Amino acid sequence: MVLKAPDSYVYSGPRNDLLANFMRDVPSTVHMFYNTVKYCGHRPAQKYTNGSCYLTLTYNEFAERVENFGQGFMALGLQKGDRLTIMAPTNPIWDWADYGGRAAGCSVNTIYPDDSSETIIFTTNHSESSCICVHDEVLLQKILNVWDQLPTVKHIVVMNSTYKSEIKNVMNMQELWDLGQEFRTQNPNAYKERWQSLTQDDLCTILYTSGTTGKQKGCPLTHKNILSSTLGVSQVGYYGNTPFSADDTVFSILPLSHNWNRIDNHSACISYGGLIGYAQSPRTILQDFQEIKPTFVMLVARLWSRIWNGVAGALCSTPEGKNKYEWAVNIGRKVLETRMDENGVIDLTTDPTLYLDSALKAEFLQADREVFAFFRGVFGGRINKAYSGGALLPADLQKNYWGMNFPLLDGWGLTETASGINMVQARCVRIGWEAPQMAGSNMEVMLDPDDNEVLVRGDSVIKEYLNNPEETALNFTPDGWFRTGDIGEIDHGFLRIKDRKKAIIVLDTGKNVSPAYIEMKFTNNPYVDQILVIGDNRKYISALVVPMYDNIVNIFREKGIAFDESGLVYATVNGMNTCVEVGEDLAGHPELYKLVDGAISKVNDDLAEFERIKRFKIIPRKFTEDRDELTPTLKIKNRVVFAHYPKEIEELYS
Repeated sequence: MVLKAPDSYVYSGPRNDLLANFMRDVPSTVHMFYNTVKYCGHRPAQKYTNGSCYLTLTYNEFAERVENFGQGFMALGLQKGDRLTIMAPTNPIWDWADYGGRAAGCSVNTIYPDDSSETIIFTTNHSESSCICVHDEVLLQKILNVWDQLPTVKHIVVMNSTYKSEIKNVMNMQELWDLGQEFRTQNPNAYKERWQSLTQDDLCTILYTSGTTGKQKGCPLTHKNILSSTLGVSQVGYYGNTPFSADDTVFSILPLSHNWNRIDNHSACISYGGLIGYAQSPRTILQDFQEIKPTFVMLVARLWSRIWNGVAGALCSTPEGKNKYEWAVNIGRKVLETRMDENGVIDLTTDPTLYLDSALKAEFLQADREVFAFFRGVFGGRINKAYSGGALLPADLQKNYWGMNFPLLDGWGLTETASGINMVQARCVRIGWEAPQMAGSNMEVMLDPDDNEVLVRGDSVIKEYLNNPEETALNFTPDGWFRTGDIGEIDHGFLRIKDRKKAIIVLDTGKNVSPAYIEMKFTNNPYVDQILVIGDNRKYISALVVPMYDNIVNIFREKGIAFDESGLVYATVNGMNTCVEVGEDLAGHPELYKLVDGAISKVNDDLAEFERIKRFKIIPRKFTEDRDELTPTLKIKNRVVFAHYPKEIEELYS
């Protein structure tokens, strides 16, 4: 029996008036924070490890530390509208400094701990940050190495109480707090007056995202942008999923430098008074699940895949276990098919056995007891909401999780939209598609009639790029629609992202990489003629490389390195006789590999860790217009080259 589809998948149930009034009644994210402190002050707010055991802070204790930072920043002379930057991995102190900076009226900006010196210099200067908070002495040294190139930075704070500095205007966290205490004594009302003066239109943070030419674009997010996105997450919980409440515990492992964890996880959790549980690291994630026992988990696709494969590997360690695992997954797939309506849509909120015959129901319940319960236990046993983001969740992985009735859903958003544009609702999921719009959402989504580019607008979308009128004009329409750069289609209200109009790679960790920025660094390289950077939805960056064969041939001849010269093919390129193809013996020669590897290593030294080319394949002939691999302006046509070299590309990730 195929289930009949409803007339519409758009939620039409009762509205949550409390949430609907949220934007009207909350002037800023700091007001939101202190509202939660007022009503949930005694409740647990942060759970984290000090290295030997887990500690828990209440919202009252959280607020004390936020005020310590806020008063300290004001003591340094930071004024409303000033900018400060945090450079640290995810940990509770990050949130103290973040909300303390906001309360002082500052825009709190971010730098990834592994960002390159070039990125640090550009984003810090572009945002005009006057203070940088760093996690430890290692990151302090990265800033000190370039401080002479950061003219606006007057203060550096090391986010611990043990570092002792002999450098002027460099202090540890406790020293900042001590300054704040003195400031509080002399100005008892200043801090409260500062944060209470904030409005939704005040700047809250500047986040940077890759531009199409490699130059980073600053996204100025107001308190209104972030409140709107926070509200959207809470609405998702109300419209069709398990509602969020102060009894929820969220799991935090993703970078707070990225807006997804910072806004859709932390900000949303704070808005309803939940508990933030901080994982130690990806290496300890399974142990952290058992300690934190979250109800809400947000991870990138790669981590969801790694967890599934790890648990599956444990179950398949014996022939009997392998057979049972494969049997259970197959049963889950069968059950999933029975739950689909005629459009392939599934309601994960219903009893999974509702439409099963007695035999399949018995098998599913057995699989649930013997296999699926083990999977759920890995996550701590309490999860009722789970999201994947940053990159597309593979369809097979969706089927595996949904088959065991695990509510793993996809989210889609951008830095420019304060994270989530849309988050799938458990009441209507469809493999490979985003959810229909929720009733009450202020986010509008449409397709450009010319090329099906997805356009969005709403309260969470920025109005412009910071000090960048050219990119603003390119990416925003005159009537306020933001061009996402994604090509999509809409069916029965569901949105599917089919391709990227803009050449930005999104790794499966969620990190954005500009291939043009990397490729540009090989301009005029004596050993690399053409290079195509790869990595979309992959673990790391790789490349297809066409060496500068004219130079290579000359080098081999000069060094007396033998190769089959009959394999050389020449053609006229830009009026010059050019080597356009070589034999396999030359293309695979260790000496050529050494030259190209050296060129790539030199470029990698100037890139952030996640931007670096980890593997490459040497292609024995140039990309040409004759094979439709180049545009008339000699730009590489990525999709054509991908189609020509599928085997080589897969070998880069095998």
